[in-house]
Amino acid sequence: MGVIAPKTDVYLLKVPLEIDNTNQLTFSNATAQYNYFNSLPKMGFDTDFTYQRKDGVIRIPALIDDIITFNYVMYKNENHSNKWFYAYIDKMEYINDSMTAVSISTDVWQTWQFSLNYKPTFIEREHVNNDAIGLHTIPEGLECGEYVVNSTQTLQPDKTVKDHDNHAINWKLPIVFQVTGITNVLIDAQNYYNSEINGIFSGLYYFGVTSLSDARAIVRTYNADQNGNKIEAIFLAPKEFFNGAYAVSGGGMTIYVPANTSTLSTLLDTTTITRPSKLNGYTPKNNKLFTYPYSYLYITNNTGIDTEFRYEDFKDATPKFYMAGALSQGCSTKLCPVDYKGILNMEAFEYGVTGSKYPICAWATDYYTSWITQNAVNVNLGMASSVLNTASNFLSGNVTGTANSLLGGVGGVMSQIQSAKAHPDQANGNTNTGDLLVGWQRYFTADCMSVRSEIAETIDKFFSMFGYKVNTVKTPNITGRRNWNYVKTLGCYIEADIPQEDLQVIKEMFNNGVTFWHNASTFADYNQNNDII
Repeated sequence: MGVIAPKTDVYLLKVPLEIDNTNQLTFSNATAQYNYFNSLPKMGFDTDFTYQRKDGVIRIPALIDDIITFNYVMYKNENHSNKWFYAYIDKMEYINDSMTAVSISTDVWQTWQFSLNYKPTFIEREHVNNDAIGLHTIPEGLECGEYVVNSTQTLQPDKTVKDHDNHAINWKLPIVFQVTGITNVLIDAQNYYNSEINGIFSGLYYFGVTSLSDARAIVRTYNADQNGNKIEAIFLAPKEFFNGAYAVSGGGMTIYVPANTSTLSTLLDTTTITRPSKLNGYTPKNNKLFTYPYSYLYITNNTGIDTEFRYEDFKDATPKFYMAGALSQGCSTKLCPVDYKGILNMEAFEYGVTGSKYPICAWATDYYTSWITQNAVNVNLGMASSVLNTASNFLSGNVTGTANSLLGGVGGVMSQIQSAKAHPDQANGNTNTGDLLVGWQRYFTADCMSVRSEIAETIDKFFSMFGYKVNTVKTPNITGRRNWNYVKTLGCYIEADIPQEDLQVIKEMFNNGVTFWHNASTFADYNQNNDII
């Protein structure tokens, strides 16, 4: 058997790679890989090296001072294989002025990257290849600091309101009367009486007026008709409850009778919230920053009730809301998200925000008129009783008793009437309107909240370097980004026909976390664009 002549090619190189394997280079194929390393600053030798053993020592025919700046080796045992091996230089040891002992350890990734067969494994972190807003929401456990408002939007009833004859009704908040009967000058309003209010039977009448002067006139009219006690309540309400209302005029006043209140009224058609494209002035590169807890929507009714909504819980991460209400004292209103938490093509009523109560108004009732109305029978009976007692005494010959009976009975009744006349008018409704909060005037407020720009930039850079926490089982994303991909696994699983000790080092590299750089010219440059390709 012939002896194979020694023929091993050895090159010392200067490479950007480091022995800790936290950063590595990827190549499309072995040829591209060879061309890159062969283009680096290197030193070759005319010496015919003997067979180079893996992870051994190479005796380089050079003074250590002349090669001390090299940190890498590529070699090929040409008479045995056509494969290039790549290795780190662990240390150099001076032998003599013409010889240096160079200890090497294999760069297992560069040596075997084209021989690896990746299997599904648990991926802890990586750069994702689909960064749609809302697709990645696993908590990162990062400090968010204090939140700030990016933009504010008021959500309020916005429908154009017209009466039954299609005439515009010019008002902001109608003054609504809830009464047990219609005053005589507006008796025609009974023709439009609707006994079903918000889907519930009601024996009361509801109507609204558009001005303070009409409201005062109606109260005066009820008092003048001795019907002040028929006014059960006066309150404010959204004008949308009176869309299509019937207009009834009389006595110089105009009232509007609701056309249909059998169901909840739509106060605000589906409206879209404009989601900010920046966080406190900072434009993120990673869309996870547009999800909770880095960015979210805060809805408040401005009087103590508020709710946080997450953009990612809306269809297409586009917040939409719908407002409905019921005509009643205080008025029940609710702002409901649309296409939210998987409830599609309808409002998610159970996740809505209840509106603040609308003010109950105050008004005065003529006490004397009300007293006469309520006590007319008693007054008449008292007078009749007095007359009967007087007649009885007169017929019996009791003159003194007759006078006393007449004076006592009539005097007592007249005294009660005089007392009622002297009594001040009676206040009704909410007599303490001065302490009302102004929240009802603003309806609902939508604040687009986010972390401060400083925090946003810090988190964004972290995501750019190390991707997202994904916590899923899949094959790792080695590529997919323009310049680099970070991967960190747990229990990495790779199949390969390579030395087991090298395969184990590769697995540990993945388990520890590694950044794969796809362009040598931008190696370790995090300022580069790293979009999905």
